[in-house]
Parts: sequence; C-alpha cells; structure tokens
Amino acid sequence: MKSHRTLSFAILLLASALVAACKRDAVTVYTIPKPEPTPAMSMNSGTDEAPQAMGGFSVTGKPPADWQAQPLSQMRQASFLVKGDNGATADVSLVILAGQAGGMLENINRWLSQAGKPAVTDEELAKISQHVSAPLGDVIVVDIEGLPQGADPAKDGRIIGGVAASFPGFTGFFKMRGNSALVESQKAAFIQWIQSVNIAGANSQPAETSAPATLPPQSQMPPPTAGSQPPKIKWEIPADWKPAPEKPMRYARFTAAGANGESADISISVFDGDGGGNLENVNRWRGQAGLDPIEEAGLKPLIAPVITADGDAILTVDIAGPKSHILAGWARNGGRTWFFKLTAPDKLAVAQKAAFAKFLQSVDFHP
Repeated sequence: MKSHRTLSFAILLLASALVAACKRDAVTVYTIPKPEPTPAMSMNSGTDEAPQAMGGFSVTGKPPADWQAQPLSQMRQASFLVKGDNGATADVSLVILAGQAGGMLENINRWLSQAGKPAVTDEELAKISQHVSAPLGDVIVVDIEGLPQGADPAKDGRIIGGVAASFPGFTGFFKMRGNSALVESQKAAFIQWIQSVNIAGANSQPAETSAPATLPPQSQMPPPTAGSQPPKIKWEIPADWKPAPEKPMRYARFTAAGANGESADISISVFDGDGGGNLENVNRWRGQAGLDPIEEAGLKPLIAPVITADGDAILTVDIAGPKSHILAGWARNGGRTWFFKLTAPDKLAVAQKAAFAKFLQSVDFHP
C-alpha cells in the first residue's frame, strides 16, 4: 500500500512539474580556522541536514597513544583511526557546531538510523543513555550495536556517541564507529578522551559539569549573527496553511488543520553547503516516520522531481510510516541546500499532497 502512495505522489509531482543536495598523557591541540561569515541558517529536525561548524578557537585533548591521528575534514575538529586484530578498524571524531545544533533526541536517532536501528522516544532515550561529566559539561553518551545491511563488519557494527549540549554557544559531538568488538574494547578509552577535551579561546565558560537529574531539553539554533541577512526566496502559501510560531532552526513554519483536532507541521529550512547525502537524509526521515533505512539501490525509485517557478528542480519523497507520514523536498541552489517538510498523521498528509506539490511548484529561488 505504501508503494502505491509513493507512486501516486511521484505522479502528482511530475504532473505539477509539467505545468510549471600521540601519547595518552600528551595534550593534543586541534586548531580550528575561523570561517568566513555566512548567512543565517535554520533547520527543523536537528542536525537534520548540515549545521555550521564552529571556528576561531582551539580544542585540546588527550587521545590514547594507539589512536592514529587523521587529516581533518571541513566539519571535524578531531579525527582518529583505531586498528584492531584481523583488519578491524574504528573511526573516532569530534565535531563542534554553532549553537545547539538540533535536538538531543534527533541527533541520537540519527545515529540509531546509521546502525540500522529504529528511532526512540525521549523516555526510551533516558533508559539507553548515560551521563558523563566532562570539561564541556554534561555529555549524554549512548552505546548502539547494529550492523546495517551490506556493511563491512570489520569497519562497522557499533557506535558509541556523546553529545555535549550544555556548553553555551555550541554543541560537541563525539563519535566512535567501527567493528563491534573493537569499539567495545575502546569504550573506556573513548570516555576518558571525552573527559579530557576542552576548548580554549571561546567567549564563554563551560557549564557546571555535574550531571543533571534528567536529560537536557531539546537543543535549538541560536539567533542570526548581527548584520547577517537571510537568503531570499519566494513562494505561494496554500489558502489553508496558517503561519505558525517561529522556532529556532527553521526559516519558516506553517500549520494545516485536519479533522478531529489533527494538524500538519510544515517547515522550511536552509543550510550552506550540500546538506548531506540524499540517502542519509531520506533514511533520517524514514527513521522519524518509524521505518527501517534503505540502501542506495532502493533510493532512486522513491524520488520524484518537481519543477519550481524559476525552472529549478526540487527532489521529493513520500514516506508513510507507523509513527508519522512525511512529505519532504530538498534542493541545492546557490551554494545552499533548502529543505521543505510536511509531517502529519496519515490521512491529513494524504489530503495535503496536492497542496504541498503546488507549494513546491511555486518556489522561486531567485526573486
């Protein structure tokens, strides 16, 4: 039945288009270059796509002697490779993002999706997580075991991740992913490393390191930097969509009412860069809807394009799951990635398909 829904939505969108992306005791210093100022960014579902990396300060830490330092990528402030027996490896990273970079629950559900596991609720998260006291404040740590379909067990099978969200101004993401047995053997060293990492040169001081009794609230992006200008865009809102209260991490937000008090949440978000891979984004949305991730080969049949008012293409998917029904679209334009998302109960999402398609068709990235 879900495949019929996907096909019908694809046909609807295509029809609309025709009408109109060292030593253990030694202290390692990671120097982070300060990026050029960028337009304000927003996102609706936590690291949902690609928040901005922090810069202009140094990160210090004491990695284990047997961790091999690796070249830093654009988003990583620390990167290591750990080797075990019989070709087993694990990848270790630290990413620091501006603001609080989405919700605690959303980020950990993203890791669960990467391990081929279903998403959890806030209550379930409290049961599977632990608190680690560190210089960056309280760090929520989860240990996730799962081998995604088609993955190499020598390089995958377990994720241990930590989210430091209580330090004012940014969020730190610690992650070790690799061979299950190797990651398990390195868990104590990984936590010790988390407890050694600190930041020099930041404009704020760390929060208290005592662990709170409950999980911190869902994280949100800070307001735009003074003087920054949001990117321009134009669209036509369906008559039954109403403006919704502003939320950090969102460029714009609307609601649509249904029967029996049901409502649809419609959000528009934008990031600099390519916004992550298509498969990763689709699998994250599938996890939010309560569905298992898919492989690359299964992605293409799910995507349908719609042509916007200015001739650009927005890629879309229709994801109907047990937790929610999500209609999502994304477009890479002018060095940014835009995300359009409608989340609602099944009947209401089906009823809003035509309005959502018409809305996407009206988008003008160059007003």
